Amino acid sequence: MDEPTADPGRGADRRHLVVTLQVPDRPGALGSVASRIGALGADITDVRVSTRGGGIAEDVFHIDLPAVDGIDTVGLLLAEIGHVDGVVAPSVSHPPPGCCAPGPR
Repeated sequence: MDEPTADPGRGADRRHLVVTLQVPDRPGALGSVASRIGALGADITDVRVSTRGGGIAEDVFHIDLPAVDGIDTVGLLLAEIGHVDGVVAPSVSHPPPGCCAPGPR
């Protein structure tokens, strides 16, 4: 598993993930997922709706997740997202460091 990298802007160790989700295509579903991600102290750095059809939207999230020694924060993230009805996470990847640098804020 990739080692967390220090984010100088946040002052804490963070792990960057790219998470692809299949979300019901209904009002509020994307917001519910974002709220669950934020509840863990994670930062959504980018989100895109890549496809829509058949009542399902495929959304790609770039997430900076806090790294906590001895705790599976990726597992916690997936469990938290799983509380949103109808959401499936078919893909979680750990891109190489520097591949997805955030733009200016």
